[in-house]
This record gives sequence, C-alpha cells and structure tokens, in this order.
Amino acid sequence: MVPSVMDGHDVPALYGPAIDTLPLMFAIVDASGMILSTNETWSEFGRANGTEVTPNTLGVNYLGVADMADDTTGQQAAEGIRAVLAGEQSSFELEYPCHTQSAKRWFRLYAAPFTIDGETFASIAHIDITARKQRESVLEAAYDICTDSSRTFTEQLNALLELGCETLGSSFGTLSRVHGDEYVFEAVTAPTTADLEAGRTTSIEDLPNCRHVVEHREPLAIRDVEADAPDLADPEWGIVNYIGAPVVVDGAVYGTFCFYGLEPRTAEFTQWDLTFVRLLSDWAGYELERQRHSEQRDALNTAFPDPSFIIDAEGRFLDCLTDPETMLTVDDTDTLVGQTLHEFFPHDTADSLLAAVRAALRTGSFQSVEYKLQVPSDKRWFEARVAPLESRAYDPDTVIFVARDITAHKHRQTELERQRDKLKQAQRLNVLGREIAKALQDTQTREGIESAVCAHLTESDLYQAVWTGSRGSATSITLGAAAGIDTATSEQLSSGEHSLAIDAIDTGEVQVVEDIASVSTPSDTKIDCPLIEDHCSVAAVPLTTGETTYGVLMVYASTGATIGCRESDILADLGRLIALSIQRVHSQQSLLAATTVELEFLTPDSDDIFAGLSAMLDCSFTLERRVPISSGNCIHYVRAKGVDSDRVCQALTETPSVESCAVVETAAENRAPLFEVTLDEISTSPLDTLADYGGAVQQAVAADGDLRFTAEMAPDINVRAVVEAIQEGTPGTELRSKQYVDQPVSTATDFQTRIRDRLTPKQAAALKTAYARGYYDWPRGSSAEELAATLDISAPTLHYRLRKAHDAVIGSLFDSDTGSEKLD
Repeated sequence: MVPSVMDGHDVPALYGPAIDTLPLMFAIVDASGMILSTNETWSEFGRANGTEVTPNTLGVNYLGVADMADDTTGQQAAEGIRAVLAGEQSSFELEYPCHTQSAKRWFRLYAAPFTIDGETFASIAHIDITARKQRESVLEAAYDICTDSSRTFTEQLNALLELGCETLGSSFGTLSRVHGDEYVFEAVTAPTTADLEAGRTTSIEDLPNCRHVVEHREPLAIRDVEADAPDLADPEWGIVNYIGAPVVVDGAVYGTFCFYGLEPRTAEFTQWDLTFVRLLSDWAGYELERQRHSEQRDALNTAFPDPSFIIDAEGRFLDCLTDPETMLTVDDTDTLVGQTLHEFFPHDTADSLLAAVRAALRTGSFQSVEYKLQVPSDKRWFEARVAPLESRAYDPDTVIFVARDITAHKHRQTELERQRDKLKQAQRLNVLGREIAKALQDTQTREGIESAVCAHLTESDLYQAVWTGSRGSATSITLGAAAGIDTATSEQLSSGEHSLAIDAIDTGEVQVVEDIASVSTPSDTKIDCPLIEDHCSVAAVPLTTGETTYGVLMVYASTGATIGCRESDILADLGRLIALSIQRVHSQQSLLAATTVELEFLTPDSDDIFAGLSAMLDCSFTLERRVPISSGNCIHYVRAKGVDSDRVCQALTETPSVESCAVVETAAENRAPLFEVTLDEISTSPLDTLADYGGAVQQAVAADGDLRFTAEMAPDINVRAVVEAIQEGTPGTELRSKQYVDQPVSTATDFQTRIRDRLTPKQAAALKTAYARGYYDWPRGSSAEELAATLDISAPTLHYRLRKAHDAVIGSLFDSDTGSEKLD
C-alpha cells in the first residue's frame, strides 16, 4: 500500500490538484454510475462543447446519459462501464469519434474500478487521440497511393507530395535527383504562382539544405533556417523552413525527398514528421531501384533473351538476371528466388543441372548440359551454360546459370537428319528406278512389266508390299500383279484402298496417306481392314501418259517410314515410265500382230473444230497427219472436199483457237487441197487417247458436224478400257464397229528392202557416201562440195539426189505399201 504521508505532505490531498493538470477528462462514478467528481479538464470540455455533464450537474448518472446517446458509441460505453463496476472486467477501453462542424476529433474512453471501505467506484478518463488518428489517416492515405497499381510512378509521386504538403503544412514538395553538381527537380508540388516545375535544373550549391542532406545521408528538419541554421540559408530560393530525407538507390544517394516553405513554421517539426518524410523517401528509393532493375532486366532481356540466374552450390536460386518466362511458368521472378532446382525441375533434370553447377565450382571452369523441359506451349530444349562467379555480392560458391533455348537448333538438327534419310532413300529409289527401267526394256507384255516392277520394289527394303491394278468400275479396282502379299484379290481390298487407287486414276496424281488404316471404315459385315494391317504409309501412283491412264501402282512403305514429297515425285516418274512401257508393248503388239482389232468410232455433233466447220461450210475434212510440236500442240494436215480453198482459209483464220492456216498443196485432179493448220491451244482429242493405248489411227473424217475415226489396236487390247477412256475425254462418242483384220507381218528386213526399192543407184550412192563421210554429223565431217568432188558430180546434182533419197526414206517410214496412210 502506498503511504499517505511522505516528507510531511498529505499525498491524497495532492491527487485532486494533480488530476486537474492532466490533459484528459477525468471523472469518478459510484456503483450506480452517478458522477461524484470531475477534473477541471472535464469541466472545461463541458463548457466548451455544451455537454450536459458539467460541474453544475454533478450527481447526474453517467450511464443514463450514455444510454440515451443517439449512436452506438454511448451504448457500448455504458455496457463496458457496467461490466467494470460489476467486477466482470478489470478495465474497459473504447475509441470513438467526436466530431464538430469545425473539426474532426477522436477520443479513447478508459474505465477502471477501485474500492474504498468495501464500496465500488470507477474512474473514467477520456483521452484526446485526434493527433494519432490524423497520423494514422495520413499513413493509410500514403499506403493507398503507394499500392495503387492504376497510377504511374510519376502520378504516385505527385500524390505523395501533395499529401506531404497538406500534412506538414508546407508550400513546396519535391523529389529531386543529384547529378554531379546539378540538382534536377523530377517531381514537384508547388503553388500555381511559383515558377517551379518538373524538369528544372539548378546547382546543388544554391540549395544548401538539400546539399546537407545529400552529403550527410541523413534527414534534416528546420523550423526557421535563419534563426536555427543560418549557415544553410539560401538567398536564391528563400527557403525558410525545411524538412527532407535522402533518397538512396542501390546504396548511393540518388537525391532528396523534401518539403519546404518561405515562412518560419509556428511549431517545431516533430519526430513523427521526420519519420513520415523518411518513409516517403524510402519508398521513392525502393521504387526507383526497382524501376532501375526492371529497366536493366528489360534491356538484358532485349539484348540477351536467354533466362539467366545466380545459383549457389545447393542449387538454390539467389537472383534472376533476366526473365525466365520462356523457360518456366513464373508470374513473378521474385518467387523463383529462394527456390531450388529440385523444386522447379523434374528430378532427373534437376540432378543433371546441379551436377553441372558443382562441377563448375569444383573445377573453376565453364560447364554445359542439355535438357528438355515441358513449358506451357510445348516441349523445348535448353542448354544450361554454367560458369563460376566471383563477386562480393554473393557467397563464394555461386555460379551464373544461363538457360539457352536451343529448340530451334534441335528442330533443325532433327529436320536435317530427316532430310538426309529422305535424300538417302530418294537416291536409293532413283537407283532402283534405273534398274527397273533396264529390266523393262526387254519386257514384251504388260503382265511382265507389272510383275517386274513389283518384284524389284519389294526386293529392296524400301517397301514391304506392292501391287498394280486397273479400274474395274467407278468405285472399284481389279488387281493385277503383286509382291510382298501372300494372297490378294480385289475383294480383299479395303474401301480405303479402293478409294485411294480410284483417286489416283481420276486425278492423274500420286495420292499419299500417312496411315492406310486411318482411311478405312467399318463395313456392315466385318471390320474393313487393308491388305497390310500394320499402320504404314501408302502411295497410290497413277500409271499415266498423256491423256491415258493404264491403272495404278500401290506401294506400302516399310514399317515406321513415311512417303514424303521427294519420294512421291520419284514414284510419279516411275509411274510414267511404267505407262510408257505399257504403251510401247501395245504399239509393238499392234504393229507386229498378224491380226489386229479395228475399232470405228463416231462422235455426233462433235466439238472438234473441223467437225464444226464441216457443218458450217457444207464440206468434209479428212485428217491425213498430226505432227506434235514442242509446245504440246499439233500441226494438222487436212484435205477439204466440196469447198473453195479461200473459204476454208478464211473460216479457219476467223476461228479464235486457230493460230495459223496455209495451203501447202493446191487442188489437183482427183485430189483435194491440203491445208496446214496450227491450233494455239491444247485440246483433248480421242486420237491422242488411241495413240496412248498403242493404237494406229487409220482414218479421221469430219462431215456434217460429226467426227468419224478408225484405228487398229493390238488383238489383246482391253477394248472396254479404250472406249471408256475416249468417252471420258470426249463425251457422246460411240463405238460403231469392232472387227478383227488380218494384216501381213512386216519385219525390219522388209522395211529395208522397201527403202532400197524406192532408191535409184545414184541416189543410194549419194546417200551412203554422205553418211560415211559424216555429212549428217554435227559439226559436219564433210561439206556438200567435198561430197560432190568425191562423187565427181556438181553440187546442185548432189543436192538433187540427196533430196530424192530423203523423200524415199521418209516416205517409206510414214507411208505403208497398201496406200493407206497412218495419221500418227
């Protein structure tokens, strides 16, 4: 118990006067809440604010007044004090606003019980906390500004400077940067009448207050510069009161964050004022440092896009030098710092990377290791480049770790390897194609050609199965030769194989599928399976030449292999080679056969140019010969009957598709004039189709708008296929007749004898001498004059004999002995 008498004074008698001096409102209430006593501050507050609890109203029940309050604060106070008086709480505290029209105020209510002679009382104090609340409000406002991501850094600075000026009662607020002897104002809050704005530069010597802050790296607060620190007075700017703090960036003083005015302050700056300014300067320094690091990182990312880190011997990330976004899913690079390799990478990858880190530290030399990583978009390849780092900023056992993205390099490497494999395969296929071409030279039948091709292709390891086929119907294929397949029939082909082969025949282009099983669909009775059930790449190669397609060659690649563009082009060439070989066989069979098939066709109302002119001019045209030229067109030699030559030339010249027309042989007795006609566009002709199938066109006549033509074919020709091919190119064409015709067999000896019979002895001598002396070589071995001297004849005589000899030889080549003329 505290003694009541000390040094002769009655201590309890001192309590009243002492409490009156305290800057708080104090009252004592009894157990019922009746006010028994108040201090002078309480009375002054009541008089100043017109409250009912005044010195003249002692004996008023405090709890009753609180209960009648309009807000919840009074009720809370009444409940808390009752709990204290009832012994339920040892004390009670409550903070509450008490605003007026002129000012905002906050108080803290404190109540505690005490007992005298067994009777309970409570002491009640109301403490003014307005200053603290105002400071808290200022700090909350500063926090809101600093964390407002919608504002730019400059906007945040301006808002903080305005808040500082309002809080400290200053006219000016600036963030400035010191650059050598210059002082640059980077953000400014000032009266509108002041001549000061961001970007202005002055000498640091003109601002001794700021220079002091920069040099001493400490905050400075002066109420009146002239009175308190005259050595810091400046005549240039006239700063009278000043408070500022240094802004430190990366350990160096960047500048100052300060507030000042041109008049002395009434009150001294408080410690809280100084702390507030330091908080603002520290935030500015942090943001400037973060911005600098961000700019450096952006520059590094632009110049050095590979992710790079500082890593210690335990595999822990100590710093991110450039963004790792290309390597990892990281929203904030700071989240990576402190993590380990094993926390971010698969275990095996982390082990190999950590081994490279430790090897670099152990050997003191550069290390590298490649690894693959799953990133958000796909899998990527990286090369970890690790080098030991010697820097005071980090522990001794640290490395720089650069993750270089080598995915493109890996893809190029893979693509090059694939292309090398494809090139090697293409080279092998080219060699195989030459071998097949040699093998086909002596083949005499189509079946032999197809069998030889299938055998050669499957004897290599390029293809596991090959077969040929021809169109059986609009949607099906009839199998021919095959290799690599034990047994195969048309019925065993899947719908996908039929469809793929038909597409190749219809389009005349190679059709390739990566997996033949993927284009087969379940049938009604069983699963529709291809001949080769293993998933493999298949190419359907049309056997085509000109306008004629003989069938299709189906090749099944080896397991795991694919058929690419280069290989597809080579297969297309092989398909044309096979078609030409088939065409050769058909032609030989047609020429050498003792019996041929003669087919007669009719195209009513034909689209042919000569058929159309025959109807218009009421005449007929007989085609004697068609000469293919390099452009792909043909020169047509035709005879016109029943019409004047000039009318024919005029009509042909006016036809848009005719390039030129000329009379090369005028009309004679029993012989119609011969015209040479060149068309300027390639047109589909049934005569071309017949030639592609090895047929010899015997006659072609256009009359009354119709086209009638006849051809001789080999006896074993597929007549149906020929008719379908002609009707496909020239719809409406009809097969009018088919008959077998006996014809004499013509040998090479017969042909030579026929030529000798048409040459005179002098013509034969001139021709043999010219050939022997190299007259037909290039360059020529002998001139015409030398030949004439050898034969002891004149040069004109030599030319005459050679021309007659040439006519005899060429006539024997293109004309038959029977007098009928082959048109091609």
